[in-house]
Amino acid sequence: KKNFFMRKMYMVLLATILITAASFAQKGTTFIGAGGDLVLPSGVSADYFKTGFGFYAKGLSGVGTAGQITVTSGYTGFKTTIPAEIASSSGRLIPILLGYRHNFTGFFVEPQVGYSVLGITVDDGFDTYTDSDGGFTWAAGIGYVFNNKVEVSGRYQASSKGGETDAFFGLRLGYNFSLNGPKKQ
Repeated sequence: KKNFFMRKMYMVLLATILITAASFAQKGTTFIGAGGDLVLPSGVSADYFKTGFGFYAKGLSGVGTAGQITVTSGYTGFKTTIPAEIASSSGRLIPILLGYRHNFTGFFVEPQVGYSVLGITVDDGFDTYTDSDGGFTWAAGIGYVFNNKVEVSGRYQASSKGGETDAFFGLRLGYNFSLNGPKKQ
C-alpha cells in the first residue's frame, strides 16, 4: 500500500516539475507566495473534523499576459469531533495541486487538480492509532490580489477515493513575492 502511494506521489511530483519547467519558458510574471489557511470541513468531513488552521506555499509562473500555471502545497491541522474525555485526536490535510490562474485586474479564478493526503491520529491513553489515505483532489478558487502582492481568496476543495469524498471550504490570506521585477499581475 505504501509503495503504491509513493509511486503516485512521485508521478504527481514529476508531472508538476515538468509542467512548471515548461511554463518558465513562457512570458509573464512569476511569483512565489505563502500564507495562512482557515479551512472549514463540509458535508461528511464536518462530522469528523472541526475548523482547521494551516499554511501554504505556492509557485505561480506566468503564461501570456493574464494567466499563470500554479503549483500549491501546504499543511492544515484539525481537531476532531471525538470528545476529549474519550481520546486526544487530530487530523491533517496535505494537498499537492497543479492549477491555472486567470487574472482580471486584481480579481482571479483558479481551478486546480492534484492529490491530497488526509490523516488522523487518535490517542486514548492506552494506544495511539494513526492512519492516512490519499486521493484525487480538485479545487475551485476565487480571490483578489491587492497591490500585486497581498492575496485574499476562497476555495472549495474535494478529495475522492473509493466512493468517499472529503470536502472543505478554505479561506486564505497570503503574500506573493515577484521573481522577475515589479510587473503587474
